[in-house]
Amino acid sequence: MILAFTLLLLPLTQQVAVFESGARIECEKPAAVGARKVETPFGMWDASLDPVAALADSKEEQRVLETLKQLDFPAWTRRAAERGLLSALLAEKPRGANRGAWLEALAGLGHSIDPLSGKMPSEERVAALWKLAEKADGGRLALLVGRLETEISDAGTSAPDRRIGLVDLRQALRSRDADLRWAASRLALRQHETSMLHALRDASLEDGEPASANSAASALFAMEPQRALGWWAVGMWRERTEGPRVRAVGHLAAHGSAEPAVVDALVLTLSAEGYRAAGSYAFFGTQVTVVSDFDVEVALASAIADPNITTLVEGAVLSVRVYGNVMASELRRALQDLTGAAPGPKASDWKKWLAQTRAAEAKP
Repeated sequence: MILAFTLLLLPLTQQVAVFESGARIECEKPAAVGARKVETPFGMWDASLDPVAALADSKEEQRVLETLKQLDFPAWTRRAAERGLLSALLAEKPRGANRGAWLEALAGLGHSIDPLSGKMPSEERVAALWKLAEKADGGRLALLVGRLETEISDAGTSAPDRRIGLVDLRQALRSRDADLRWAASRLALRQHETSMLHALRDASLEDGEPASANSAASALFAMEPQRALGWWAVGMWRERTEGPRVRAVGHLAAHGSAEPAVVDALVLTLSAEGYRAAGSYAFFGTQVTVVSDFDVEVALASAIADPNITTLVEGAVLSVRVYGNVMASELRRALQDLTGAAPGPKASDWKKWLAQTRAAEAKP
């Protein structure tokens, strides 16, 4: 009994292969120096161009990184991926804002991990990987997405068997599984599926899970940056509920640093803080008067046609909504992130700062 207890106290080793490039990955079975393939817990790591240069034990490194995990989880995920700590990453189940960084780190490792048999024909690999991905949980799914990104061809003229079908991607983007929605956005970007731009726009605004909403936004911006910024600016003003409006502000902050008009739009929106009109509406459209019918009257042996006039209205009515404290806070945070400025807590402070900044920029 004492011997068994003593053995439990002994540190267990976890072997990591260190490649010539400095890349690292956890080994499932002992690897040899010079090896050009390494078996990981979730597939074979191809080291044909980057052979194993050394072996290391990661247990002590994991212990040291525990402090970083508690302080800054996204930074820990990046560091753990750099050190090849695959099992440690997969043991985590983060939620909320941390999940996106975790999925991203695992997808990066997945690029080099092949879960399929090397004997499988190349034309069957993408379909087989996607079938596995549709049934996988979050961490395993991220690894498969990383591998799919290396297998998929993004050329418009590539063979269909080297791409995921558009119907499959659209269905995945509407899935109840937020991680599968995250995957669909990443792979739509990899294939440059411009026919999914509107679907990605809707997902970026309506998806309540940060990881999948941000993935959709990143894919949309990478394919059509100006259109994406415009859609989010309109969403910030016109979406019916606060959630999509707040997400639109977040996407503008994340992707709008190179576009001065984004700051203008955010300051303009912040200027509405405190406005308390009972109800305001703006109409944009046309009115067309047409003759829709005739009332025929007979008088003095004459037929008189009395026309019925109808007015057709075509256009859109925008209701002006008052946003709350959450939206105002997000606007200020976005402006601070984009500009690095902090002129004051009031909307008027930002208006004054913007006017001074634009005036300074206009000087020769």
